[in-house]
Amino acid sequence: MKTEPMEKTDKLESLGLSSSEIQVLEMIRNKRFLSIKLIIKNGEVDVIEGLERLDTEARIIDALKQHDFQNLEIKQSHGKIVCVNRTFRKKVNHS
Repeated sequence: MKTEPMEKTDKLESLGLSSSEIQVLEMIRNKRFLSIKLIIKNGEVDVIEGLERLDTEARIIDALKQHDFQNLEIKQSHGKIVCVNRTFRKKVNHS
């Protein structure tokens, strides 16, 4: 049963954090992102962009299926893929 994330969310909301702030903190704590960019509209976080490095052995088609809105950057050297970066966009839930 997955009650732990809900309990953490309830605790954070009780501290006065908004839903968007909680989502940003969850991404920061995830530690898989190289950078996180926030797009603000009307003083509120509207979109979160996360840049992550993917395993070079992963299949590109599988990476494409993981998110609806994303950019993939593939670097190749001497015929081998040496770096795959993905930037994905997540619309913030304001509930």
